Amino acid sequence: MLEANRHPNIEILSYSEVIEVNGYIGNFNVKIKRKSRYVDETKCTGCGSCTDACPIYVPNYFDEYLSARKVIDIAFAQAVPAVRNIERHSCVECFACVDACEQSAIDFSIQDKIMEVEVGTIIIATGWDLYEGEDYGYGIYDNVINQIQLERILAPNGPTLGHLKRPSDGKRPKRILFINCVGSRDINKNPWCSVVCCNLSLKNSKLIKSEHPDSEIVCVYIDMRCAGKDYEEYYRRSRDAGIIFVKGIVGKIEEDPETKNLRVWFEPVGADTVISKEFDMVVLSSSSLPSKGTREIAEVLNMERSPDGFLKEYHARLDPISTKVYGIYICGSSQGQKEIDKAVSQAKGAASSAAIPMKKGEFTIELIRATPSDERCAKCYKCIEICPFSAISVNETGNLVVDLIACRGCGTCAAICPSKAIDLIYYRDLQYMNLIDELLPMED
Repeated sequence: MLEANRHPNIEILSYSEVIEVNGYIGNFNVKIKRKSRYVDETKCTGCGSCTDACPIYVPNYFDEYLSARKVIDIAFAQAVPAVRNIERHSCVECFACVDACEQSAIDFSIQDKIMEVEVGTIIIATGWDLYEGEDYGYGIYDNVINQIQLERILAPNGPTLGHLKRPSDGKRPKRILFINCVGSRDINKNPWCSVVCCNLSLKNSKLIKSEHPDSEIVCVYIDMRCAGKDYEEYYRRSRDAGIIFVKGIVGKIEEDPETKNLRVWFEPVGADTVISKEFDMVVLSSSSLPSKGTREIAEVLNMERSPDGFLKEYHARLDPISTKVYGIYICGSSQGQKEIDKAVSQAKGAASSAAIPMKKGEFTIELIRATPSDERCAKCYKCIEICPFSAISVNETGNLVVDLIACRGCGTCAAICPSKAIDLIYYRDLQYMNLIDELLPMED
């Protein structure tokens, strides 16, 4: 982020939200809401005096609410820009931060601003959210956590400085259970596989074993899906390290109210009995979901989403980067679940696809477009309903209007029109009839 921030051709608009997009490739007009930090970014030097003076603590969202932070603070270490942000819903307005700031950078009267920018192409990379149902006591039992929370616990800059401690009492858990496919591969919740969960369980269990070789780690799974370069070998090394993998399904979990330990019942595949075992901590590999930002940007851009809620690409196999709108590209988990290496590859592909028309300075399209006939149109407007590109509209006189940029010449409207009031340029019925007459002439 620091390197990107220093690049002369990159402008980072953090703490901002896209609220409206108009135009077409090469001429997009984007309205952006710059949310107020209540700190003047031109004056703030990032010294942190305001944070030291603030008396109010709130849960730290960056640490998955496992630690606390001040009401006025930066989002995380090395955040760009290094400007403090005030959580106004928790601020008591004691103005201790105002008194501590030598630059007079804090101003509670600063309002949100709307800015407009002209861009040629757009890349959407809105990431993913984590499934957080109450499966297996998550959110109810203190020591049932998800993989992202474990990531923060094991991180050197996390709430425990990288040392494994359970949330309830800060003690080191010796017996740990990993449960894969929580909230995923379930037709009643999320039917898809989240792709990364198996490898995430391997990585974090190995990290725990590296620091505490005497840890007893059990991983319950439906299937271990470790496809990819060196992933299967990594799985074998995890088994060699003493991590126990059990194919089966966890039935229920109960907490001991005194020790906060967790009694788990699970049934291994092939066994005729249900196993009951006590663990100090349970880690859930939860399903990945379309992020809130993915849903919001889909509404702003009027983009289609696939049945799983992720953004719909132009073609799932042949063109997973482009969308139905020229100049708008998607990458990473906004398009679907994928590993880091695939997300990086797709991001590079999206950047390259967006850069090509920008470098050329022009974009050429074939004018195979729908052309409506007002005389023959019965005003049923079935074409408007079925158009996958939202390219057909009605003008003030009730006649059909086709957006030549949005239309892709797919012919869906011409096929469904009961009045045959829409033709495709270069593919009119009369042309085909003449061609057939030439190929198959009638003998006199």
